[in-house]
Amino acid sequence: MPGHIYCIGEALIDFVCTDSSGLRHGKQFEKNAGGAPANVAAAVAKLGGEISFLGQVGKDDFGDHLKDTLVEHGVQTQGMIQKGTTTLAFVGIDQAGERSFSFVQGAAGNYEAANLPLSDIHATDIVHFGAALGFSGGALEESYFRLRDEAVAKGAFISFDPNYRDTLIAPEELADYLEKVRTFIAVSDFVKLSDEELTLITGETDISKGAQMICASGAKYLAVTLGKSGTHLQSLEAQQVVGSIAIKQVDSTGAGDAFTGGLLYQIQKAGTAALSFAKLADFLKVANVVGALTCTKYGAIPALPSLQEVESTLGN
Repeated sequence: MPGHIYCIGEALIDFVCTDSSGLRHGKQFEKNAGGAPANVAAAVAKLGGEISFLGQVGKDDFGDHLKDTLVEHGVQTQGMIQKGTTTLAFVGIDQAGERSFSFVQGAAGNYEAANLPLSDIHATDIVHFGAALGFSGGALEESYFRLRDEAVAKGAFISFDPNYRDTLIAPEELADYLEKVRTFIAVSDFVKLSDEELTLITGETDISKGAQMICASGAKYLAVTLGKSGTHLQSLEAQQVVGSIAIKQVDSTGAGDAFTGGLLYQIQKAGTAALSFAKLADFLKVANVVGALTCTKYGAIPALPSLQEVESTLGN
């Protein structure tokens, strides 16, 4: 029987600039539910997967909106806490659809380890770590490491996406941040990075060489997202670039999270024990489409495609 997916990190409100003028000059902002781990959870659930979100939002209207949104998409929220004020992210979109961020910190970083459903985790489960705030200190970071250690002890499948945001990591904190990231890579079954993150972590600008370094440091499988060029899949023994589809990009917010959700949904459906490089390459074809379709609308969660939309695009 397929295992359950647990996803830990932040749920927040994205105020997305919709006039393509960026944060400095933008005047029109649209409110959307967001936060990388929440986006992943919603993507999995909308496709039909079973997933729980573990995180904290404010006990306010924004927090209510976030919880309602996740529930509406089918995400299980028993491990979701409402206390304090909700974290906000302002997202600037340029004319190419690329993003810049500014954060107003709230309750997302205060999620305590006592709220983790540690006894519920089994070897057949998937635990996804994708918080931009996961290495920012405080309660969430402690919970992050506690859940990681439990997942390792239980033999669960570990998925990791650092979701690096330069506005959250001060220059003097970067070395410590990267060391924490590497400790997660070392125990991960699957790691997802952008090409920029790959260079940041390894110091290598060549995708193949950098990807090999990541796998040599412990990751069983690595996917490096390359935008319209697709995804570079890597293991110690093999590598392959899996193509994507051509789209008219409107907003790339949440595209990487949708991609990850699309992949985790397929891994859950197949079972982690049956995963292989060839099977993962097939799964990436679908995940690339999930991510690409998300770029055709504004926002993250509101733009997530259904399984029917994905299959229609693939011609299934």
